Amino acid sequence: MQEDERDMTRCWLKYLSFVILLLSLVFLSAGAEEKGTARRLTTEQLLNHVRAIKDASFQPGAADDSFQDVKCGFGIQAQVKTRWSEFTQVQQAELSILMKADVMQCDTVAGHFHIFYDTTGINEPAILDNALRRIPGTAKVYISYVAQIFNHVWDIEVEQMGYSAPPLENDQSYYNIYVKDMTDYGLTTFGGQINGTGVPPRYTSNITVDNDYQESQFHSHGINALKVTAAHEFHHAIQIGSYGYWENDVYAYELTSTWFEDVVYTDVNDYYQYLRNYFEQFSDGRSFNSNPNVGGYERCIWAHFMAKQFGPTMMRKVWEGMRNTIPLQNEDVFLKNNAAVLADFGTTPQTAFMEFTKWNYYTADRADTVKYYSEGKYYPRFLPLQKIDFYNTATTASGSVQALSSSMYDFDMQRDTITAVIANVDFSSAIMRNTTQKKIDVILSSQSLSPPYKDLVNGLKAKIVVDTLALWRSILMQDSTQIRSVQLNAAPNPFRLTEAQKLILPLHEDNAPWADVYIYSSAFDLAFSGQLRTSYDENGGTRVIEVPASAIQSKLSSGVYFIIAKTMNGDYKWKVAVIR
Repeated sequence: MQEDERDMTRCWLKYLSFVILLLSLVFLSAGAEEKGTARRLTTEQLLNHVRAIKDASFQPGAADDSFQDVKCGFGIQAQVKTRWSEFTQVQQAELSILMKADVMQCDTVAGHFHIFYDTTGINEPAILDNALRRIPGTAKVYISYVAQIFNHVWDIEVEQMGYSAPPLENDQSYYNIYVKDMTDYGLTTFGGQINGTGVPPRYTSNITVDNDYQESQFHSHGINALKVTAAHEFHHAIQIGSYGYWENDVYAYELTSTWFEDVVYTDVNDYYQYLRNYFEQFSDGRSFNSNPNVGGYERCIWAHFMAKQFGPTMMRKVWEGMRNTIPLQNEDVFLKNNAAVLADFGTTPQTAFMEFTKWNYYTADRADTVKYYSEGKYYPRFLPLQKIDFYNTATTASGSVQALSSSMYDFDMQRDTITAVIANVDFSSAIMRNTTQKKIDVILSSQSLSPPYKDLVNGLKAKIVVDTLALWRSILMQDSTQIRSVQLNAAPNPFRLTEAQKLILPLHEDNAPWADVYIYSSAFDLAFSGQLRTSYDENGGTRVIEVPASAIQSKLSSGVYFIIAKTMNGDYKWKVAVIR
């Protein structure tokens, strides 16, 4: 420990009669073999989880198979709080006792933290050797690591990244940490509400961490596990203390805290263990915020994407927005504020989610760690929703997916595969938690198709059949390279004002009924602007804007002009020579 840290170790029994006012957190996914289908835990199963958190030696009955895929106890507590009235009076009494703060033998103050621990018994901390065996007599060494690591986490998350520090319990001067034998990595326990009846409610808290991280349930062990747990749990303390608690968006808390493990300790990579749950389970077309009170660890890749694509402050801005949000009934506050922050950044949430979906194609053997995820080569592949053989005719892959979802469709061409990477970008429905299934057909063809469709440079045509094309984005990949659409030029070019009747501006498969058109001179002076109706070109599947010569004849002289069109789906640009 540093010299300015005051070692106040006192080996005397302390009784801290702190009763939880809020029990907070997430219930479990049913495991990978069940493709992440959420199961509603019984009250007895929830009680068993709390028993196990408080007593690592507790063994549930053989019939209770719910003990899996839990990183921290934050979610279990939230579920208990939400369903408190479902417990019997006997269960409620036991829970109230279980959730009292622990009585520990010793304590020490270091930097920002007051650390409580035992030096004898089942909770005695220890450093592990290379064979994961406890080294006797290393309790105080372990506590020194706890102090060092938590103060480092405070420095990164509060001082360097600008998050507000968590409030302290009972007007104390230090944040309380407990070290004990646990079944989970850690636990952030809610204290009293500090903002009265304010929305969102904010709470004091304390954190419990394991005393050695020796057991087989931990993906990481020893000090490495302690590092990522500190980064994870301390951000829970920041979230509920400084930004508020939204009980229907628990996934957002776990998503952000799991991301912070890699922000603070990028070499540990404990979060890898959760990614298969996203790349396999969410490949079935479920909404990004599906089961908002289940898991969330696996969705940390959204924060990885946001931070690399837009900068590390993006996630803090989302949380700052959540702190000041008065939501409509049933709104997903986390998604709502992501959309707002992206708009403030100058992009659309729809564009960002399509880019996120594209990043999820570039993992494993396809990874490009410069352009996309920095550690993407260690991520699994995103599974296709459907794989289908393509025999150089018209082949259709189909799916039913939810709002704000990613899905991929593989067309096997015997020697190669074309993958349609599809994003439903209906943020509005996802924010309101609308889980209605949306049907999609993806057609790949070497033959003619009815419009709208996309001409590809490899001679094929691609078409997406959906109810509302504006709510979808797509790209096609072949051999890890995006297949570009045939570049369609404005026609005729040059445009002779006294001869041609109209200027045709192609929009590919865009089905927007209207477009705002701006024509600029080579000196970038605006020569024309107007809203024009779009239509299908009678010679093919391309939607076009027709600019009547009569509308621009008096406004343009001979020269080179730049044309920009904006629809509800995107922006388009052309360069045209005009001759009078």
